Amino acid sequence: MILNAPKTDIRALEEADAAALRQIWRETKGTAPPKTFTARLMRLALAWEVQAALEGGESARDRKWWQRIMRARSGHIGQTGGPGVAKATASEGTRILKDWGGTTHEVLITEDGGATWKGNTYSSLSAVARAMTGTNRNGPKFFGLREEKSP
Repeated sequence: MILNAPKTDIRALEEADAAALRQIWRETKGTAPPKTFTARLMRLALAWEVQAALEGGESARDRKWWQRIMRARSGHIGQTGGPGVAKATASEGTRILKDWGGTTHEVLITEDGGATWKGNTYSSLSAVARAMTGTNRNGPKFFGLREEKSP
């Protein structure tokens, strides 16, 4: 059973066992599937490829955004923003813990978008970061709510 994407019946993938799925994977991709892939994951990945081929594949734009998401999740921080990329936000009641100067600091986001730290109210996370460090800082970045751009 060879996976010529548009000709393959997804139902055949549903009925295939793990050994058959590994063989289909090797024939279509020219490599063995990742050792951590279960039959279910192989089935899902192969079915996605069949569907993508039938629909004309994914756009270059979508592929680029997915690559950014995967790099961010794997610790390889890239650019942020744009459609499809979730940005971390802090809403009312969010508690942020930050290790700074050998101490763990707790910051609480208030209803108006400000923050409280050590019993004091601040207009923004940047104001808290400035009070905590003594220098001007981008608050969301300092508290880990924004990714740093690669050089």
